[in-house]
Amino acid sequence: MANTRPLLRAGIAVAALSLVLAACGGTSNNGAGPASGGSVGADAADADPNGHLRVGSTVPAPALNPHKMPSAPAAFSYLTPVYDRLTQMVDVDGALEIAPMAATEWEFSADGSEVVFTLRDGMTFTDGAVLDAAAVKSTLDHAKNTPGSTVATTFSMIDSVEVVDPSHVRIIANRPAADLPYVMSGVEASLISPNALDNPDLDVNPVGSGPYVATSVKVGDSAAYERREGYWDTDAQLAKTITITGMVDDNARLNALRSGQLDLILSKIGQYPQASTLGDGFGFFAYPAMQLYTMTMNTDSPEFSDVRVRQALNFAVDREGINTSLLNGQCMPSGQPLTEGVEGHLAEPAIDYSFDPEHARALLAEAGAENLTFTSLVGAGLSPQDEIAAALQAQFADVGVEMNIKPVDLVDMTAQFAAKTEPALVNVRVGDPSAAQFLNRNYTVPRLFPGTLPVEFRESLAPAFDPNMSEADRTAAVEATAAVAVDQAFDVFICGLSTQVAFSDNVIGSANMGVSHYTGVMDVRYLGVTK
Repeated sequence: MANTRPLLRAGIAVAALSLVLAACGGTSNNGAGPASGGSVGADAADADPNGHLRVGSTVPAPALNPHKMPSAPAAFSYLTPVYDRLTQMVDVDGALEIAPMAATEWEFSADGSEVVFTLRDGMTFTDGAVLDAAAVKSTLDHAKNTPGSTVATTFSMIDSVEVVDPSHVRIIANRPAADLPYVMSGVEASLISPNALDNPDLDVNPVGSGPYVATSVKVGDSAAYERREGYWDTDAQLAKTITITGMVDDNARLNALRSGQLDLILSKIGQYPQASTLGDGFGFFAYPAMQLYTMTMNTDSPEFSDVRVRQALNFAVDREGINTSLLNGQCMPSGQPLTEGVEGHLAEPAIDYSFDPEHARALLAEAGAENLTFTSLVGAGLSPQDEIAAALQAQFADVGVEMNIKPVDLVDMTAQFAAKTEPALVNVRVGDPSAAQFLNRNYTVPRLFPGTLPVEFRESLAPAFDPNMSEADRTAAVEATAAVAVDQAFDVFICGLSTQVAFSDNVIGSANMGVSHYTGVMDVRYLGVTK
């Protein structure tokens, strides 16, 4: 019998951690995505079939080649209208669950290292190619093995992909892989037509099997989409047309919503007072706090190779001060990688990184780093990361550490950090469907954590990916792994943030976007506007 239950704890309920300034609701759609869930009580039946949904994102449209994208979170909103994946994460009554997409079910082998996915019948790509097991194999092989692929590390657990028959594909992992169905829900696993994998214009002419076709892609600006006829899930294409516009300036984005130029925007927590009080005709929603603001460090760099220095910087941070003075009380102070309420959060960490400048100075002296100077990257104009960086600069100065701030282009920011141009980066550790995935991706992927990873980190995390493991043992494995990250001060941990959206009250589905539970982006599937 196929095993489609969540094998890793997917997430936490929204109710205790969200604020809704409009009524909301949600149902599921026979194992697909939400059939309703309008933020103002509307559902799919209320959608305007000729509606135009206008969305404001915090990042401009990237090149839409799933295997060349510099940032999966930045590309998610722009790619999902045109590309299906095998699975998807959906919101069901405020909780996060894994659900079918191109695959209708999946089954693990006895040892948990192989998964056979059963594919949905009758799916095709926009170029007419059939979405069958051979097409899935072609996409995954290309993602994993093509030189220059930016998503290859996402599939590092995959040893091989086999075609069982046209409707069944077997993925063989090099370890127990309870996380594999969840990994397949990520935009990195977008299914590309086998005829288009190496198209030179795939950046602007994506060829997927999704509910929309891209009619205009302006890299660095916006993307427009039109409903694709004959798609299997009509609830994933409530609007006839969709436009997603990247607007880095937070005020410009909010003003565009207020003036009626946009229907839905991604709101930053620094905008909370304005976005949550727009008044009649508007709504606001906050998802759980499952992402984390951090100063990420290259732990192999001369500046940060001594764990005492990294610990000292954690003790030097006034997290509550940053939260109240800069972030409107909307960022949960955290001295560890997993936020409160998430599986694996440490109720009593071995090191409690409370605000203690005196202890920070003592550790720096012990490490011989009293005159430490370093430079940190931050996204140019990226708020509130730039304000957080300035606050860290001042707080580090109080313990004798000089932090220089280097603004860089948003598109190149992660790439520059991975290239080790500077030893630090103030940014967001984006979430994942499960805590085990979050720890695995954020700290075993070199471009996100370029330092040497302690052996005990991998060893403690490995049991969490065994689908035969009990929930209690999985939680214990995640806790042990989180403890290593805390003890070794992998990051300067700051605070946990939620995805927040503001919208016109004619928008359907803004409180039910599965990806928004754990990553600060939006999924425009299952969104629409009322008649």
